[in-house]
Amino acid sequence: MEVGTFTGYSSICLARGIPADGTLLACDISEEWTALARRYWERAEVADRITLKLGPALDTLRALPREPMFDVAFLDADKPGYVGYWEELVPRMRPGGLLLADNTLSHGRVVDPGNTDASVQGIRDFNDHLVADDRVSQVLLPIGDGLTLARKR
Repeated sequence: MEVGTFTGYSSICLARGIPADGTLLACDISEEWTALARRYWERAEVADRITLKLGPALDTLRALPREPMFDVAFLDADKPGYVGYWEELVPRMRPGGLLLADNTLSHGRVVDPGNTDASVQGIRDFNDHLVADDRVSQVLLPIGDGLTLARKR
């Protein structure tokens, strides 16, 4: 599962790591950017493993059965939506499944109390929510812009 596809780079990486009979469900709202992603998927020869759902990711997630079905989920969409996506993803993860959330350091802005940007606050809210979630074990890796790895218990 990928929430936030953009140009398709992360979905290519994910699709290359799954078996030939595996599938990746990619969610995004932009026809323009995902058209570019589709071209890259074809060039990378992984298009047959990726199903793209255009529309609000929360709607896509809520339409799925509420039972464990995913082994890996990658979250890299609108930051104020992270908590909502998280709450829809965790019940759908298999035990031992891995959830990855990108940009969880927000260029270090998460520690600046004067920063009131909605995206920064969304990451703060997400980080606080995640730390209190006993359904997972988690670690924030200080690489790039911060990558949080969480494993469902």
